[in-house]
Amino acid sequence: MSTLLKGIAASSGIASGKAYLLAQPDLSFKKIAISDAEEEVHRLHSALNAAKSDLELIRQQTIKLIGEDEAAIFDAHLLVLSDPELLTAITGGISDNKVNAETALTETTNHFVHFFEQLENEYMKERATNIKDVSKRVLSHLLGVKIPNPGLVAEEVVIVAEDLTPSDTAQLNTQFVQGFTTNNGGHTSYSAIMARSIEIPAVVGTIEATSVIKQGDLLIVDGFNGDVHINPTCEIVQHYKRFVKKEIKM
Repeated sequence: MSTLLKGIAASSGIASGKAYLLAQPDLSFKKIAISDAEEEVHRLHSALNAAKSDLELIRQQTIKLIGEDEAAIFDAHLLVLSDPELLTAITGGISDNKVNAETALTETTNHFVHFFEQLENEYMKERATNIKDVSKRVLSHLLGVKIPNPGLVAEEVVIVAEDLTPSDTAQLNTQFVQGFTTNNGGHTSYSAIMARSIEIPAVVGTIEATSVIKQGDLLIVDGFNGDVHINPTCEIVQHYKRFVKKEIKM
């Protein structure tokens, strides 16, 4: 049965393909009282260094595939990883509260994110997004959990996700990724800006894409009108085929 989802037209164009749900990794953990704070701080620094290596690689890939301007977001991410105020607060949380690195990292970054999100300044709100993205990457290394890499997609698909982080978006392989749709985001969100930069259709802010769409569903993403058609009828498919032909002639 065909279903229509309404969202925000973030990047113009029409994309079709099988749904590829970009599942979020399980980053859950338990708060643990520790006796060896030095060992936990060492674990933290190892995870920070691994995250830096990841981001340096993604930054270089982004420069090569898209350009210097789009890669600048990763300079901001790398600065977060070197922010003395943030790092001192995390290591202090480990030493003072005698908790595992995962807990100190999450509690500290949540505090900073909440603070920046309350400010009216858009730059500061963007800083909150950067901290969330970086914190997730560091936490994944602490837990030994791999973050899904959309760059590994090797067939024509439409990405479906809760949201796409700057790291996710920068790794999209446009040879195979025809477009994407997300639950969250707006016209000025980073994923929307990147979609327009790499010229793939995108519809964001659908609220329920990941709960309604199943892996392998046929999707049509209408980046002009903000529509996502799930398992469209033959009539809808033909309508878009005619529309695309008309666009090509213009």
